Amino acid sequence: MAHPRPHSVADLGLSPVLVNIERNLTRLRDDKDLQFTLAVELNDVDRMYPTASDRARRIRTAAVRDVDLHGWAVTPTADLHGLAVTHGEYTVSIMLGRTLAEYVEHGFQAARAPR
Repeated sequence: MAHPRPHSVADLGLSPVLVNIERNLTRLRDDKDLQFTLAVELNDVDRMYPTASDRARRIRTAAVRDVDLHGWAVTPTADLHGLAVTHGEYTVSIMLGRTLAEYVEHGFQAARAPR
């Protein structure tokens, strides 16, 4: 097993990358009008994202907005419920949370449906 100590500048940048991505996700999770916020921040419209995979990439784009990734790559996880932050052989997953995961899975129409 590799030693957990940082071995590169990218390794040293992981903490601020994770903190800033989580800060952006928290802001999105708490947003009362996520549809409007995403449209304004990303300068797009929801109909551009017809599939769950498309919506996961949309959330990824908003999550890394104004974040210096220090060489780390960010992609939606295979289950589309989180973001994988990867560099070399290392991957850290950040969960989207219920609100964002429901948006990714069902879009805005389903997210607003009564339960």
